[in-house]
Amino acid sequence: MVSLRPSSRSSPAPRFATPATPGRPNLAGAIGRTAVLLGFETPLGPGLMPWQHDLNALATELLPDGRFAYRQVVLEVMRQQGKTVDLLSMMVARALRRAGTQIAYTAQTRLDARKRLLDSWWPRIERSKLRPYVRPRRGSGSEALVFSNGSMLGLVSGTETSGHGDSLDLGVIDEAWAQTDDHIEQAMRPAMMTRDAQLWIVSAAGTGKSTYFRGKVEDGRARAEMGLTDTGCYVGYSFADDEDPADPVTWRRRMPALGLTVTEETVRADLDLMDFAEFRRAYGCQWPEVAKPGWQVIGQDAWGAAANPQARL
Repeated sequence: MVSLRPSSRSSPAPRFATPATPGRPNLAGAIGRTAVLLGFETPLGPGLMPWQHDLNALATELLPDGRFAYRQVVLEVMRQQGKTVDLLSMMVARALRRAGTQIAYTAQTRLDARKRLLDSWWPRIERSKLRPYVRPRRGSGSEALVFSNGSMLGLVSGTETSGHGDSLDLGVIDEAWAQTDDHIEQAMRPAMMTRDAQLWIVSAAGTGKSTYFRGKVEDGRARAEMGLTDTGCYVGYSFADDEDPADPVTWRRRMPALGLTVTEETVRADLDLMDFAEFRRAYGCQWPEVAKPGWQVIGQDAWGAAANPQARL
């Protein structure tokens, strides 16, 4: 269970992170091997990127009695950096590790989660060496990936942990910026009380309505800055408030997948094509007061388009 870095290549460090505890074993190695079995590759070779490995090593630290050190894991990371690849590898590894593991996943909506489960993840598993150990369940309202050892990766609604009985070992709230309150978390928590369970909350920065994830980020950053290493961990990648979001130097300093699965050319093109505030939110993990200061009522682009260059002041 002791992790080994898959590569000596350095990757940008997160702006904020719970400090690792030396000597604690973790599941990063098992998650990395699962990624290889699933067929994931990077320019560095089969498996995961260094930042994903480091995240898994921290988030799955184990106590001397074998329990997880953290019951809550919060990850704030830009879009297109590989979080979904890591989540699938982590969930499958956890399902295979312990028979009967019950996992609940949700994204922006249940429909989004269903498409990811059945249209993206299952085809990858079906093509992989893990195919003999997993089968899909497609019934409406009971969609899941069912493992031969009795584990299950299913979906959760906002009111109950459908398909997971009375217990839950792992809950994953993906695209958490889309949640306006904690009703998904409250649907999961009671089923986790008697288990050595974890809740993963993962997203890029959100909008002014993303109060749920914003609260998790603020709490996580505070805990990280205090050096707390119990109950919950936080890892956050983002542009600093005073960094130029249009400068490639900022991208290289902050984006953990840049130069591996994301190119500077792609980021530059999206910078040119996207609304600047949305670029700062999605690609820089900057929140509205930084990404769009003073433009909440009338958008900056709309104001600029309506401006009359001939008008006198």
